[in-house]
Amino acid sequence: MTDFSTIKKLFHITEPNGFSVDEMQMVKNALGNLPQTFVDYYTELGKIFELNQSQDSLVTLDRLPNYATNEYLIFYTENQHVCVWGIRKDDLSKPNPPVYMSYDEKEWNLETETLTNFFTAMAYLQAGFALEFTSETFYELEPNEINFVTENFSNKGVSLTQWVEGAKFYGNYDDDVIVIMSSNQMFYASNSEEHFDEMNAVLSKLGTEL
Repeated sequence: MTDFSTIKKLFHITEPNGFSVDEMQMVKNALGNLPQTFVDYYTELGKIFELNQSQDSLVTLDRLPNYATNEYLIFYTENQHVCVWGIRKDDLSKPNPPVYMSYDEKEWNLETETLTNFFTAMAYLQAGFALEFTSETFYELEPNEINFVTENFSNKGVSLTQWVEGAKFYGNYDDDVIVIMSSNQMFYASNSEEHFDEMNAVLSKLGTEL
């Protein structure tokens, strides 16, 4: 079973809430091989709305066959369908394959090296909108202010390389996240009021509200 403990701690998830084995088997019958990480995520976390549909969207199992192209299985969509994310069909037999992003479903570019990294990075991005306490605004930062964030908060260790000109994630607790995307835009959130207040006291003084 894939270790999703980072995501669970971030969202305070204590019980699995995903698709059933029978539902997964129906999709396997339609599509063939599916990566083990993919199966584990859908069966353990696939039905949690805050995690999977707060901003962008995990494609639900019943719709997956309709999102398969000749070369890719699309499984995640941007909230206005500006872009999609998929796995190469040639990689579906791999347990933890890379993930690619496309704006037009013709040209594809590598987003993350592994599916695990993608699910974790997207969890952080969704968390910026979905956790109980959020900044409720975006801040535009100067280079020295970005340096302040990177020097005072821990890098979460995953990132998006394509979408929003890249997104990186920081924070000092398991249940918080600071998102820096599009080179200089920041927003942040936490599932703990104490941890949020600690962040907010410092971060709200940085940059310009957008």
